[in-house]
Amino acid sequence: MIIGTFGQDLRYATRLLVRSPGFAAVAITTLALGIGAATTIFSVVNAVLLRPLPYREPARLANLWVDLGVGAQSLPAMSPGDFADYRRRSRSFEALAAGAGGQVVGATGALTGRGGEAERVDVSPVTASFFPMLGVDPIYGRHFTAGEEAPGGPKVVILSYGLWMRRYGGDPAIVGRSISLDGLDQTVVGVMPRDFHLWLPSEAFLITDSQIWTPLQFDYGTPLPRNFTFFTVFGRLRPGVTFGQAQSDMDGIARQLRAEHAELEAADMRVRVVPLQEDVVKHARPALIALFIAVGFVLLIACANVAHLLLARATAREREIAVRGALGASRWRVLRQLATESLVLAAAGGIIGIGLAWIATRALVSLNPANLPRLDAVRIDATVVLFAIAASTVTAVFFGLVPALRAAGIDLNRTLRATGSRSGTHLRVRNVMLIGEMAVALVLLIGAGLMVRSFTALQQVRPGFEPAGLLTFRVALPLAKYRKPDSRIALLREMEDQLRGLPGVTDVGLTSQLPLTGSGPLSPFAYNEETARNWESETSDGRGVSPAYFRTMGTRLIAGRYFDAFDPRDQSRIIVDETLAARAWPGESAVGKRLQVQPNGTPKPFAEVIGVVEHIRSHDLARAVRPQIYSPLPAVSRLFVVVRASTEPASLTAQVREVMARLDPDLPIDRVRPMSAYLADGLAQTRLSLLLMSFFGASALLLSCVGIYGVFSYAVGQRTREIGIRMALGQEPWRIRNLVLAEGLRMIAISTGIGWFIAYAVTRVASTFLYQVHPGDPATFATMAAVLVSVALAGCYIPARRATRVNPTIALKAE
Repeated sequence: MIIGTFGQDLRYATRLLVRSPGFAAVAITTLALGIGAATTIFSVVNAVLLRPLPYREPARLANLWVDLGVGAQSLPAMSPGDFADYRRRSRSFEALAAGAGGQVVGATGALTGRGGEAERVDVSPVTASFFPMLGVDPIYGRHFTAGEEAPGGPKVVILSYGLWMRRYGGDPAIVGRSISLDGLDQTVVGVMPRDFHLWLPSEAFLITDSQIWTPLQFDYGTPLPRNFTFFTVFGRLRPGVTFGQAQSDMDGIARQLRAEHAELEAADMRVRVVPLQEDVVKHARPALIALFIAVGFVLLIACANVAHLLLARATAREREIAVRGALGASRWRVLRQLATESLVLAAAGGIIGIGLAWIATRALVSLNPANLPRLDAVRIDATVVLFAIAASTVTAVFFGLVPALRAAGIDLNRTLRATGSRSGTHLRVRNVMLIGEMAVALVLLIGAGLMVRSFTALQQVRPGFEPAGLLTFRVALPLAKYRKPDSRIALLREMEDQLRGLPGVTDVGLTSQLPLTGSGPLSPFAYNEETARNWESETSDGRGVSPAYFRTMGTRLIAGRYFDAFDPRDQSRIIVDETLAARAWPGESAVGKRLQVQPNGTPKPFAEVIGVVEHIRSHDLARAVRPQIYSPLPAVSRLFVVVRASTEPASLTAQVREVMARLDPDLPIDRVRPMSAYLADGLAQTRLSLLLMSFFGASALLLSCVGIYGVFSYAVGQRTREIGIRMALGQEPWRIRNLVLAEGLRMIAISTGIGWFIAYAVTRVASTFLYQVHPGDPATFATMAAVLVSVALAGCYIPARRATRVNPTIALKAE
């Protein structure tokens, strides 16, 4: 019976909407935009924040951070000795596993020989327990064995799915065969699954999501300082063990290690057990939550607008509803019919909204915003569709409840006797919703305005170099061919000479790591007795550079000189940045000072400062993260090359590749891109937030304008008789127009005040997203309020103007 009645209600609701195509189109389009925007942002939130990492029981996975004193190094980096002790002593972990940087263990990733031309690949050595700890098995072959971890053990590798398909054609027979890595034969023992990725926090630089994995063959008996940290350590908690219990366990072991090793005691070493999922998404979470709240506001405004339409429609249908009540329809029956109409509107809006979300999601993924993890997992799946259905249902209740209750509660006798529709309460309800709608719109507009100002300020930041005209690439020297440092130095000099000879090239520089490409190695330092005693309480970014590097990058020299060809390739002479100079020797010249760069007891603990350069934004364009120490580039096997040209940098790509191929066909290069691309990556997440906030603000403004127009059009219609009497008594049209506009201005003033108050509270919480802009910036608040007031007045003016054209005779006869 109930199902049959609901079917009748559904058919009747559909017929009514078909008979009113204009009303249906506006309502459905408004809902589709709101639901589509909300579904799009939820698809990102679901993929990045809510969906578990694609490992076995990911909630039990942890990343281990090592803190070396207050304000010093805090990174997911641990010494091999500490890792061995934690693995042996811990009772909270089912397994501990580690990975290390290729540069530390000598794997440069030069893939050569059969299967294609030489190419640079990312290589990460990991312990045999690494993949079993994650719960991921190779699709072909096997895991590494414990015996393969032994120093000097078998040369074996596991390939990523992408490399296996691209270079080896997806041939399963590759397992058991040899490939040439760094000029050495390596036996392939496994191939990872297609969807396997190693998800890491942005601070992890010692291990990457690599194309080739090798066993971590490290001699744990090597006498290394315990504060020499180059392992990234992961763990899987035992069943039933909480992260709090694991933290207590590790705290106890850390106390033991501090008591056993003087360098750990001096550094006040601590270990933090951090859930891996939380660590991966921690930087993206605040921005995504803020965007989700913003899109919720847009959906709220869309619901308010549809509620306005339904209220007006309910007023027009009062006589129809009264007749139905007089013929025996109960209030519940009328309420259910009106609720069904709301559900039909919401369902149509939801279906179109899902389609819009699918299009928007694809566009969002194509933007490929940097620093947004797990972007490849963003898609419209069952969870997202369920969210869209839930959002449609909730919005149907929200925008349909007040109009339905209002319509179902009409007075039958009054309505049937009345010759027109009058409802002051109805208008007051609409006014309250409109004030709230405009206030929310102002909040979004102010948020968008602050983002625009912040992004503009961020674009004007000098990163510490001149990015225009710079082409960069990474090169790896196969150690099998260039074992001796002298051979590597000779090759690098020849490379610089040949690159400088290219048409349009003005200079060439080399560095161990480019700005904005990751954390890189850290260099502790001390400048007085206290910092020397608490070694590693001060930490810098350590970089090796060629003599021409700063000149090529366009980095300003503040004092002293750059390196030259006669400076030794060690840390006896260094260049520091202005941040370190100001911290160590405030008010003094740093040139000629001695800085401690090795702990006490080492042969050469001090280095002479020969120059001071401006600070380079190596990590974040919005802030200076750490001071910097530069030393002459040693005879490394992996480095970045910077080429400055007077022409468009990208136009040199083919010529650069030809030069490198002539030097050595087995010399792979990768990441060939202009330096400006790294700057664009650094701005990508802010740019994405700006685009979305601007879209939400514009949508809110447009919807509010529609709502204002609808409310005042309805108000003018309700006051037709009053306006007719006024005009019949001789009142001028401009006074009537001003009367309507005054009512609009009153509502606009109230909504502006409420919006300012809410925005001031919200933007103070969101101040971390802003750069060089105060969250309560008066100019932005005033400008956005002016925009809202202008648009709102435009929405009021048309109904006000129409009011002055009312014919008094017709208006009075209609009543």
